Amino acid sequence: MHNWTDIKREIEKAGKILIFTHMSMDGDAAGSSCALCKSLRRMGKEAYILLEDECPEYLLFSDGEGCFVKEAPWTADAAIAVDCSGDSRIEKRVDAFRAAGVRLCVDHHIKTGPFADYEVIDPDSPAAGNLVFELLKDMGAPIDKSIAENLYTAIVTDTGRFRFSNTTPQALLDAAELMGYGIDYSGICNKIWDSTPLPQLKLEALAVDRAEIFAGGKAAISWCNQEDIKALGAKTEMTETCIDRLRAIQGVEIAAFLKEKEDGRLKCSLRSKEYANVNAIAAKFDGGGHERASGCSFKCSAEEALMQLKAAIEEQLG
Repeated sequence: MHNWTDIKREIEKAGKILIFTHMSMDGDAAGSSCALCKSLRRMGKEAYILLEDECPEYLLFSDGEGCFVKEAPWTADAAIAVDCSGDSRIEKRVDAFRAAGVRLCVDHHIKTGPFADYEVIDPDSPAAGNLVFELLKDMGAPIDKSIAENLYTAIVTDTGRFRFSNTTPQALLDAAELMGYGIDYSGICNKIWDSTPLPQLKLEALAVDRAEIFAGGKAAISWCNQEDIKALGAKTEMTETCIDRLRAIQGVEIAAFLKEKEDGRLKCSLRSKEYANVNAIAAKFDGGGHERASGCSFKCSAEEALMQLKAAIEEQLG
């Protein structure tokens, strides 16, 4: 159990709360932030989740109550960062985060520097959703079926359907407890993994077709730009699953996928299967995350970024 005293006190004092999660949302980011937002609203708080990019289509079911906004409706009494613990993950929203009366953080990524006034950060937690679940129970906050489904979404996605190395006993215990709220766990999995838009599948196929296998077959790297995305009738957020297809290649330990964002920035996703520390690779480029899943950005050409990534991956693999 974690010490929630400071965070509980500040939440209880606040009337208007803005929640921040990392750009390029995944299931943990969407699920944990929506669960917290809905519970705060049921406590009588004014609460929203401030975004800077679009929620991926396959995760839109997580909201359903108008939690997501693109502009802050007011200056918050409290800002809560969930599933992120650094300015680089909320680049265009940093000012809104800092303008709040108090800044809080609930996260399970490796901390990279000063960020919030009060925080609970546990890199050993399977997902941010586990921490939010613990916080809500510690506060005696409302948890209903919708909130439980958000928390289950967070946990089941960040543990890779309970098959990644971060699947701890606590992950399974929390999932079992959440099932007690009558959640549609099968429906959640169908929405996330079995309702893929055709353009997204085409992007995944492009990533695999374009993949370069190197480091003796232990690494795979691929990329796409905005021209590719538009040609396939896709959206930038649909690229999020390309990295999973690369990691799935037989013999590959480290996978890297570089994508061009709408504003021309280059974002890289890094994943490993069993032993490689991709967080160490991301850190070389001022990124971060977990040992098995991390990300970073580049301010150079795609060709230069790919060359730097390959060198760092080969070094990590020894």
